[in-house]
Amino acid sequence: MDIAEWRKFLEKYSMELLQDEDIAFEVPEEVNSSKWMGYLPTSESQILAAEERIGISLLPSLRNFYSVTNGWRTTGTCIYDILPVEEIDWLQVCDDHLFEIALNAENNNGEGWTNPEGLADYRYEQGTRVKRSLVISSWGDAAIWLLDPGEKDARGEWSAGRWASWNPAMDWLTASFAELMLQELESFLEIRDSREVFS
Repeated sequence: MDIAEWRKFLEKYSMELLQDEDIAFEVPEEVNSSKWMGYLPTSESQILAAEERIGISLLPSLRNFYSVTNGWRTTGTCIYDILPVEEIDWLQVCDDHLFEIALNAENNNGEGWTNPEGLADYRYEQGTRVKRSLVISSWGDAAIWLLDPGEKDARGEWSAGRWASWNPAMDWLTASFAELMLQELESFLEIRDSREVFS
């Protein structure tokens, strides 16, 4: 998504979130008044400073997102916020416990595994990829969003997904941050609408 597409999408996302009474109750009054779940746009200098700090250029969809809003209050389901650009960082810096889980997965000795190919996939997907990931959310409902710079497509987008203790594992859900947000909105709407049917 480019900047204009992000703005349009996030305006729709805000409207949908604020139709949920629980969410509307939790956010500040100015959010309800403005119908905007985001913040002020991130300046180019803030983005450049973040890129210098983490040592890599942000993927295009995340960079454009931050050009519209410096973070996001809630995605509506298990992720409670998307961090401001000043707070995103590598997993090793942000979360010692999850980094250790990933390290243990990467170094799994294969005990109990009868499928060598499955073990190799597990070591890579749940170990190597998680270990090298960028953290873009705080912990929500026992879940966190990660981006993998090692899995980059032709557009320069990074694979995105969710690690959740209730899974417990890493689900690499989409090929980009933008697609992850689109999927999360769809999931929120399904949950909200089904709840309304049975209420």
